[in-house]
Parts: sequence; C-alpha cells; structure tokens
Amino acid sequence: MKSIELVIDKTVFGGDGLGISDGKACFVEGALPGEKIIADILQDKKNFIKAKAARILQSSPHRIEPPCPYVNHCGGCQYQHVAYAEELRLKEAQIKEIFERSLKIPSLHIEPIADLPQDYGYRNSVTLHRTMDEAKEPQRLGFIGRDNRSKVVIKNCLIADPRFTPLYEKKWSLKKNTEKISFKLSEKGDIFSDLDDVFLRIRIGDESLLAHSNGFFQNNLGITELLVKKIARWVERSACHTFFDLYAGVGTFSFLAARSVAKIYCIEENPYSVHALRMNKEERKLKQLKIITGRVEKAFRPVFEKEKNNKTLVFLDPPRQGMEPALAAYFSNDAVPDHLIYVSCDPPTLVRDLKIILANGCYDLETVAPFDMFPRTKHIEAAVLLKKKVASVVQ
Repeated sequence: MKSIELVIDKTVFGGDGLGISDGKACFVEGALPGEKIIADILQDKKNFIKAKAARILQSSPHRIEPPCPYVNHCGGCQYQHVAYAEELRLKEAQIKEIFERSLKIPSLHIEPIADLPQDYGYRNSVTLHRTMDEAKEPQRLGFIGRDNRSKVVIKNCLIADPRFTPLYEKKWSLKKNTEKISFKLSEKGDIFSDLDDVFLRIRIGDESLLAHSNGFFQNNLGITELLVKKIARWVERSACHTFFDLYAGVGTFSFLAARSVAKIYCIEENPYSVHALRMNKEERKLKQLKIITGRVEKAFRPVFEKEKNNKTLVFLDPPRQGMEPALAAYFSNDAVPDHLIYVSCDPPTLVRDLKIILANGCYDLETVAPFDMFPRTKHIEAAVLLKKKVASVVQ
C-alpha cells in the first residue's frame, strides 16, 4: 500500500481531513487540521485521493484518545478522536463553507451551533443489522462497519442511551427477509422495535407525545427540545395565520411550536405516524389542526392554493433525501408563503433544495441555525428561515 506525507489544512463535511499532495486534493480519514501525517492511500483517482491516517507525525492539540474500542471498525462515529469543543468548531466551519460556497449570499447570518453537554449516551433509537446471511441459529445483531458493508458486533455503544445495552449481546431469531431491526426507547425506559405494533410515549421537555414503533421520531431528545424552542420563536415572530407542517410525523412541531396559530395543516403519509398524530391531536383538543394523509408532493398544493392569501408559514422537515425538485420549484415561483422554515439533517441536500427555492429572488434567507443533533458523528442538523420579499416579483 502506497503512503504519502502531508499536512492537513481543514476538516470537510463527512469528517475527513483535507490536505494537498502534488496538487491533488487528499481526503484523509482520522486526520485533524494542522496535523502532519503519513497517510495510506486507499483510492487514487484522477482529481482526488482517498486515504487513511497511518501515523501522526505532528499531532493536533485537540486530538484525544477515542473512548470506544470499536471506533476503528464501526461506521457510526467520525469525531471521537477530537475534543468536543473542537468538533463543534469544525462543524460550524463546515456549515459556513457549505452555505457560502453553494448559495453565495453576501453577509449570510449563520448562528453558532446549538449543543448540549451530553455528547455521549444521547441516542433514543438504534438500528441493528443481521450479521449472518444464512444463519439457522439465533444471531447477535450489529452496526454497519466503516466499509459500509461489514457488520460490527459490539457489547456497548457509547453514543446510544445506556438502556439499550442488553440488546447488543442478545441473540435474535430473524425471519428470512428481516435485514435490520430499529429500536426506540419510551419515556418510561421501555424498549420497542419496529417488529412491534405499539404506541409509545416520548418526552420532549415538559411535553409527552405519542409515537409509533414503526414511525419516525428524532433520536436526540435534548437537542430536539432546543430545535422546537427555536422554531417556536420563529413562528411567533412571523405572526402567521396559517401553519403548514409538511412531513409532519406525529406533529412534534405543530403541537410544541405552533399550537397558538389560528389554523394548522399537518401532512404526513406514514400510516403509523398519522395514527399517532390523530391521538396527539385528540389529547390536546387542538380543533384548529387539520390532518391530511398522503404524500406532501401531491397533497400540499391544493390546500395551499386555498390558504395562500392568508399570512402563511410553511414548515418542512423532510427525510434525509430532501424534497422533490418539483416541490422546490413550486415554492420558487408563484407559490410563495410569507415565511418558510426548512429543517434538514443533511446540509448538502438542504442547500441543493434552497438553490432551487431561491432561484427567482422571491425570498430573503434570514438565518441559518445549526444544531449538533448527532455528536461524535459527521451529521449536522440545520434549520433555515426564509422570508418573502416585500415586493416579490417572479422573473
């Protein structure tokens, strides 16, 4: 295996250190800014090199010993080798670079990344994978490895809630087509999986919401509370008459951040989440909230056309892959709500969609608020607030 010596200039989104070798960008797993390293080359492409740090010749003052014994094999964490304060600084820099490079908006306001002291033991859900293809006997489950193919069997996951620990050594009898099992933790500490068909309560701050074992819910409840408070402030400031909650899930943001709005529409297609959403509505007696079942891309437009003359705020929290280009284009043309809030767990996807939404100059991008929803991993949550321009003219 060929090795090279280089100095790392910065860390890019995804966690790799970036250096230059003979004029070619070199992305190095496990390297930090300012370090001088020997790196083993994994791939040598025409325009870039992928490598892995083999020896640290000059170490960063922020480098620490990873506490997890599986960190070199498990694919879950990218930042256990760096002090948490420095991880936050690196993520702030990555958000700034992603937005400034892609959107080219002068003086874009990016808030400091929101975080909590708990950088381990925070995950309220885990997904474990089949480890043996043709196993006739019960098998332990594992996490996806760093190569994105192998499975890593562990005894403990440091970023997950410690109450999940008994799952890792348990042996499971899996049906032939079951490749993975996702687990959630209820507010009372009970563990449920997506093989179950149950509703469970999950607590965000002082609020208890019903969710389903087969539906989505945020996995870092402390950071979710901070995110909810941020959205609530934006909603209050907007003074909107109508709040659209797209990809609504169980209604977390409608119930916790927009309950005082005169009219609320929640659109969700997952039947399990819709059922929980209805139960949450009934508990809170929120008569102004209407639930629409179906895909956002089809169900949203007819309702919005009836309401767009009111003062509207559209809130989007789509899956990691973002929204369909046609919906983004719809917002960029004549369907311009007074305010638009977009929450995403994938900043590159977010800026991809924002480029379409902002293309015709109908909005001002007021602020970007990053959240460290996934400490010790490469992922970054971000919320953006867009405001309709006073004299919005579609070109």
